[in-house]
Amino acid sequence: MVQASIFFKKLLAKYVPKELFERPKMGFGVPIGLWLRKELKDLLLDYLSSERLKKEGLFDHVIVERMIKEHLSGRINRQYQLWALLMWEMWRERWLH
Repeated sequence: MVQASIFFKKLLAKYVPKELFERPKMGFGVPIGLWLRKELKDLLLDYLSSERLKKEGLFDHVIVERMIKEHLSGRINRQYQLWALLMWEMWRERWLH
C-alpha cells in the first residue's frame, strides 16, 4: 500500500502543484444555511410547521417559528439549530410513526 501511495504522489506531482497535495487535511463547509433558505425551505417549513410541532408537543412552536423567521430573513444564522430540528423531525417521522 505504501508503494502505491508513493507512486500516485509522484504521478500527481507531474500534473498538480505540490502545494495542493502536500498539506494538512482540510475540511469543507456545507452550505446548510443557504439550502434552508432555498432548496430545503419548503421541507423546513413543512416539518417545522407550528401545526406539526403543536400536535407533537416536544418543541415550543413559537420559539421554532421565530428561529425560522430569523434565519429566512438573514438576520440571524440559525442553520445548526434548524438543521438539528429538521433532522430530528424527519427521523421521528420515519422511525417513530
